[in-house]
Amino acid sequence: MTLLASLIRGESPAVMPSTSEGADRLRLLAERQGVMPLAAERLAKLPAAPRAIVAAFDTAAKCQAAADLFREVELRHLLVAFAEAGVRAIVMKGAQLAYSHYPRPDLRPRLDTDFLVAADGRRAAEQRLLDLGYDAVPQVTGDLVMYQAIYVRRRAGVPVHVVDLHWRLANPQRFGSVLTCEDLFESAVRIPTLAESAEGLSNAHALLVACIHPVAHHAHAPRLIWHYDIHLVASRLTPAEWTAFAAQATDRGVGSVCRRSLELAVYWFGTSVPDHVFSQLSVPTARDAATAAYLSPSRRQIDDAVWDFQTLSSWGARWRLVCQHLFPPPRYMRDVYAPLSHAPLLVLYAKRVFLGARRWFART
Repeated sequence: MTLLASLIRGESPAVMPSTSEGADRLRLLAERQGVMPLAAERLAKLPAAPRAIVAAFDTAAKCQAAADLFREVELRHLLVAFAEAGVRAIVMKGAQLAYSHYPRPDLRPRLDTDFLVAADGRRAAEQRLLDLGYDAVPQVTGDLVMYQAIYVRRRAGVPVHVVDLHWRLANPQRFGSVLTCEDLFESAVRIPTLAESAEGLSNAHALLVACIHPVAHHAHAPRLIWHYDIHLVASRLTPAEWTAFAAQATDRGVGSVCRRSLELAVYWFGTSVPDHVFSQLSVPTARDAATAAYLSPSRRQIDDAVWDFQTLSSWGARWRLVCQHLFPPPRYMRDVYAPLSHAPLLVLYAKRVFLGARRWFART
């Protein structure tokens, strides 16, 4: 990761692989870290870069760019369809940053396009996706477990666009209300490089989301592209936006999470963060302690479920949460555990518990 980070910073690493095998290993690492196109662009500008590495990265980057063109066609088409149907959907996370903060969208690899819709606009958005030929991906649908749905558009059987439709910022209860849909819609900004109707998050909100997303949804896994996202967004904040960001992070109880994410961006990419921001994010609060628990290196999936249970305010909601985890809808069970079988549902639920036990109690 150190070599890749130095490349992305525009530096010339002292030591680089010189064989085709070493080049392939570095390329695979870059792909896992989500920075392969960025590294390819930097390598092309290094006159002393080994030809084997430049060739390996260049070929992969061209494939990435071609796939991104197909994705963009589908995305623009979907934005027009949403606008015609009166659906207000905000593009966020990597898909937004690809068009608002990166020089070219293909430099920001992503598996899907994240949209945020208001809860009362969810059904209209889902219906528009189905009308356009998107297929819903089977998943748990409990209203206390899942606040997003995935849709896939295929052409000739090949996925060309994946949409992750959100009606809440995050699934974990402790992060879901950090920013409400009203907060995000009120400060939304235009993305003219994508489409006339395209909207994204404001800089302060984009930074807040970039800081908490890897922690809330990905167990704080180290990934260079997420650190670079934070670096790019943070580099554009004005003093007023830094003040707004720090105030919301502390007020909404995610100061420690945001501080840690910013520290990693500083470590890998030298991101400039005002001293007063770090100082403000260091002030402990009761809500902050609850979200800071997600930074634990020994965090398990069962811990996430317990924290959701503790966060809910009524025993009725807590009981519903447990039932939604243990007993997903029958259709989901058939699609995921026995698509070609007529096994009794009781057997399928037992299979789910048996297979999931190790994953739920495993350390991240």
